[in-house]
Amino acid sequence: MKWKDLRVLVVDDHLNMRRTIANMLKSHGFQSVVEAPDGTDALAKMEEGGIDVVVCDWNMPKMKGVEVLQWMRSHDATKDTPFLMVTAEVDEKTVMQALEGEVDGYIIKPFKAQTLIEKLTKILERKEKPSPIEMHIRTGLAHLNSGNTNQAIAEFKKALLEDSLSPRSHYHLGLAHEKNKDYKSAVRSMKKSVELSPKYVKAFEGLHRVFKAVGRNEEAMKALEEAVALSPINQDRQLALGKDLLKSGRIGEAKEVLTQARKLFPEDAKLASSIGEAYMEAGLHAEAEEAFGTALTLNPSMRDVYNRLGIAYRKQGKVKEAIANYQQAIKISPNDENLYYNLGVAFLEGKDKTSAAKALSIAVKLNSNFAQAKELLNRLG
Repeated sequence: MKWKDLRVLVVDDHLNMRRTIANMLKSHGFQSVVEAPDGTDALAKMEEGGIDVVVCDWNMPKMKGVEVLQWMRSHDATKDTPFLMVTAEVDEKTVMQALEGEVDGYIIKPFKAQTLIEKLTKILERKEKPSPIEMHIRTGLAHLNSGNTNQAIAEFKKALLEDSLSPRSHYHLGLAHEKNKDYKSAVRSMKKSVELSPKYVKAFEGLHRVFKAVGRNEEAMKALEEAVALSPINQDRQLALGKDLLKSGRIGEAKEVLTQARKLFPEDAKLASSIGEAYMEAGLHAEAEEAFGTALTLNPSMRDVYNRLGIAYRKQGKVKEAIANYQQAIKISPNDENLYYNLGVAFLEGKDKTSAAKALSIAVKLNSNFAQAKELLNRLG
């Protein structure tokens, strides 16, 4: 296919910017340009098929550019589609996040048409004529995804024969060794990767995984700290580090990391709930209460969070608050016997045996095999 025949999707929430980029592309021979005002619309157009290249703004409402990229890379039909990021930011952490998502290139606003076309040309040339190293890595990953780890190892070693100083080749070789549970070799390869490229976030994450797998928890946490320092705009990584710090007893540092995660993703109810769970597991019930409360403020329909918040309140002796949350959860799921059981326990802790018996009776009615509820109900006489 000639480049002029490629179908380009331009994604930007600003109409003027979309039109400017579209006109730049058309004036340089790209005849088919599709526009999307946000990430949600972009995904819908990609699902329809026929998109060959994506030029996408990074900071958009509804769905950020990085989320569009992550969606693309996680779907077979779009995982290899060239993606050019357009951003007004030159912040290194933003660039690191883009590179982690396997962005093919990026340009900084404002830019000239020549810059856009030159960048796209380089991206398309790489896709059309990949280097021998890239071909070996692609083949190795295909073997790895099919469960053929030994063939994958052979391909990654061929990549290293092309260039023994390739950080990506060392990382992927480590990934294959990890799949084979050869953790000693995995550590060696991933250490070499970060030695050659000290900002290779994925390799630090790999070290975190393999160190954990062999019980070298302190080294695992140090590797994860490196990854977070390099690229903090990743909620899963922030959460994992916070959990590790909590487990190691470094409570103050854990709180700082988890607070930072909330600041980076203030609208993410699921993250707030996960932070609450981390605090619950660590026995920090007041902190869990606050996190669960935040989650419910963001999304009042999260039934399980009402339940967990009720437990956090009970752990602190706040029985009335616990009862109110269980009752709220029951409004959402009126046929959940576990909620009635927890409500009965809370009433019992509040010395209200009559209400406790009523709640437990409903739990047993909903599930006649609910042994705990039956036992507690019998004890109440």
